[in-house]
Amino acid sequence: MPLVSVSDDILSNNLALESVSFKFVIDENYNEFNIENFLSKICNILNISRNDIDIRKIQKGSVILELEFMKKFGSEIKKIKMKAIYHAITDKLREEMGKLKVFFMFMGDILSCANKTKIRNEIKLHPQYNRIYDRGHTYWTGALQDGRDRGDSPYYCPVGWKRYSFHVCDNFHEKVKGWCICYHGTKFSFGLSILLSGLKPAAVIAHGQGIYASPSIIYVSHPRYSEVREISLSEQSSFIKRGKYVQFVLECRVHPKYRKVIGCETLGADNTIIDPNINNKIIEWVIDNNNKDIVDFNDPDASIICSGLMMRVTDNHPMFLPESHWWGQRASGQKCNIIYD
Repeated sequence: MPLVSVSDDILSNNLALESVSFKFVIDENYNEFNIENFLSKICNILNISRNDIDIRKIQKGSVILELEFMKKFGSEIKKIKMKAIYHAITDKLREEMGKLKVFFMFMGDILSCANKTKIRNEIKLHPQYNRIYDRGHTYWTGALQDGRDRGDSPYYCPVGWKRYSFHVCDNFHEKVKGWCICYHGTKFSFGLSILLSGLKPAAVIAHGQGIYASPSIIYVSHPRYSEVREISLSEQSSFIKRGKYVQFVLECRVHPKYRKVIGCETLGADNTIIDPNINNKIIEWVIDNNNKDIVDFNDPDASIICSGLMMRVTDNHPMFLPESHWWGQRASGQKCNIIYD
């Protein structure tokens, strides 16, 4: 499914525009691209009229198409509230766009798109802080005692995971002094979109409105939060050498003042112990999104920032890992090993 990003003004409740730009990046050869066929289908997906679309630019290679959308009523142009269109783009509609080989879509001001993409392209990994968490690598028991202030929530070793650290800012440890480490699980189709645009408040709000996270990576690794993906044969050779399944989780930092709720688990584990270090009654956090539809990690006043990408690769479905015993029924005799290369 494509990444969908918007300029900040699109998410305003009050803003109405006479025209809005769309940008599509399409994984198709320009010489084989049927633009009218594409426009017909994309207008149907977005429920807009082809007559309201003007082509502003088309770039060769993998097709990059820029359009201008104006609602026309005879000689008049009606103002558009794009927020409704943005929120109408469901997973199903994104899947339909994916069938058209769209892998990126932007709505808003094209200059804003260029600036936002430029900012995201400048986000770099920080290899100095990449880690493998396990015995023989980076490992500790109990709450980490290294003298750093990580707020009021203990930091436990995320055993079995590999962290790819992001370069957030030059004075990172000073910026996040007093900020707790937490984790946010996500679907594969959302992961890159989150890194591009930021975090959205949860749609399911068992503990109220906000961004949901957990101090327990064991908890967010449940498939409801962190999609388990089987690695294809081509990916096994080019991406991950020996693994068969992979999961990604975002490592985040949040200041306690932005934590609205510390709540119980909502996956029906009941009295089953999920994480031996963290009680089931305090395992879900709700982070204040400050009335923003998307919390941009680049916002200096952001209530939550993403500091790394956690990856777990296994040779069997991770439901067979000992720490996943609480997921439910498992076939007896099955084993699962974590792969680090």
